[in-house]
Amino acid sequence: MELPRSRRSAHSPLGRKSDSAHTHTPVADEKGSRLPVLLSSVLLLALGGTLLYTTSFSLNCGDQLEQSLSPSFESDSSAPTIRKVLDGGVLPTSHVLDELKLSDADNTLGGLLADLSEFDSNSCASRAQHLQRKTKFKPSQELVQRLRRYEAQHRKCASRAKDFGQPKSGSRVHDSEAPEEECRYVVWIAYSGLGNRLMTLVSAFLYALLTNRILLVDRSSDMSKLFCEPIPRTSWLVPSEITVEFVQGLNESSPQRFRHGSSTAGDNSSTAEFSYVHLTHTSDSGDEMFFCDSGQQQLDTKPWLFIKSNSYTVPGLFFITQFRADLSVLFPDKEAVFHLLGRYLFHPSDAVWGWITRFHKSYLAHHDQQVGIQIRTFDDSPLPYFLEQIQECVEQHELLPKVVKNVDSIRRSEELQLQNLQASEKDITVLVTSLHPYYYENLRDVYLSGPTEGGESVSVHQPSHEGWQKTNTFGHDLKAWADIYLLSLSDVLLTSGWSTFGYSAQALAGVSPWILPRSTDGQVPNPVCVKARSMEPCFHRPPLLKCKIPEGANPATILPYVQPCEDVKWGIKLITTPPTQRFFQVDDRHGLHASVRVTI
Repeated sequence: MELPRSRRSAHSPLGRKSDSAHTHTPVADEKGSRLPVLLSSVLLLALGGTLLYTTSFSLNCGDQLEQSLSPSFESDSSAPTIRKVLDGGVLPTSHVLDELKLSDADNTLGGLLADLSEFDSNSCASRAQHLQRKTKFKPSQELVQRLRRYEAQHRKCASRAKDFGQPKSGSRVHDSEAPEEECRYVVWIAYSGLGNRLMTLVSAFLYALLTNRILLVDRSSDMSKLFCEPIPRTSWLVPSEITVEFVQGLNESSPQRFRHGSSTAGDNSSTAEFSYVHLTHTSDSGDEMFFCDSGQQQLDTKPWLFIKSNSYTVPGLFFITQFRADLSVLFPDKEAVFHLLGRYLFHPSDAVWGWITRFHKSYLAHHDQQVGIQIRTFDDSPLPYFLEQIQECVEQHELLPKVVKNVDSIRRSEELQLQNLQASEKDITVLVTSLHPYYYENLRDVYLSGPTEGGESVSVHQPSHEGWQKTNTFGHDLKAWADIYLLSLSDVLLTSGWSTFGYSAQALAGVSPWILPRSTDGQVPNPVCVKARSMEPCFHRPPLLKCKIPEGANPATILPYVQPCEDVKWGIKLITTPPTQRFFQVDDRHGLHASVRVTI
């Protein structure tokens, strides 16, 4: 809620008046001596001039102070300008400067983002206000330069996208006119839940960077309500001339389906200018030719590509020969692809940002450590064994402190805390995200039942509990996006296997999580949790790549920075540093039962 201007000025650190400004100055008693009228007039005129000069000086100093102060969050970001706070920012409170955790870092995240001056100053609060993340990954200079070139290209080509499907003019360009450089496009089609959409958007954007295309985003999934525009002075949304019905109508039966359709590059029809790429869980070997060099040669003839996917296809792009060298230069840390591109693309809209900052300020802002626990069970009802699995994991690996249960021990622990308050002041905040309140309530009760062994203070919080997934419902997706963002502020993460929601949170956080494997028999699995090799999401359905390797071999065997996923045995993920020897379980969903051992 925006405060009235008078109240904001009174509560702002820059607008706070000194005590002397409120001190009552007594007026001389009527019976006392008075100054002559002429002298009084002169003094009044002088006083008025002085006040005018003082007011002008104060305003100028205020502007200079506002420009010189650039309050920001932790090491990779900066907070909103003072003017934005005074004009009704997300956190208009009297203690806003303290709450924003000031630092000297720039607000471009090491050059990853375009400078704020490139954007409308009032367009997106989250672009200027970055909550604290302890991340070590910074963009390469090559990636920064590529993003700046991409932004210029996007601004040039986005306005021409409305001409899709229009007949091409046969007139020749006059000799005095330079021909326009061709614009090429990738259209991302919204599909599946929010976690899947985040992963497929990163995948489509990376593909656009590698193929000199611009990314346009399907309008059908409230994208404009959930995210700010990431590209300065233009839009990433598909122009209204290309209808939602047309975009969403593309599917397995479309004649333009890559490696399945009847149209050819030589067709004169309007449909010949695009191809539809189908990369979902129902893809077949024809669709998977997308990850082969010959498939890319075919797609290169199409100025328009429409892509529908529910998989994180980034690891597959590394198998395409023409992309591999470029990818290695752009991403020296292979496991930071989603982290960097996700932070470039995904800025919560003001509606989502308000939800995030209000919850963060109330429950998460003041702690020594934040532990995030992301729970996804794919069941309609809570699972007691899964709660047991979580509790065993955090205890075995000391992710959370143990609670004293014996009555005598509780008494001794409380006495010790009273004697040494300094040692018991560590505050740990646990953020639980789940569709059900069951897990949060039980974890909260554990830490209310007794003191911790080390005297730490542990508080447990859950932002929302929707009951079941309501895909493409704005209120539900708003809470889901807020939950993902809040999880991504965690120092330690415990995530559920197979969950794209958890993948997105860990990648944005820059944290390799502990993963809770899915149970196959309704019992607590052994091990109860495993440490992820990297923060990158898992590509659940990698292609068989018959164009690259012999049939029956795992695609992870030909690239040293690809490994099998911890939670999906046939999936693959990117890592930064490979071990000297790796063991791969071959994908038995294709009837393969062998295994491969590779020494590097």
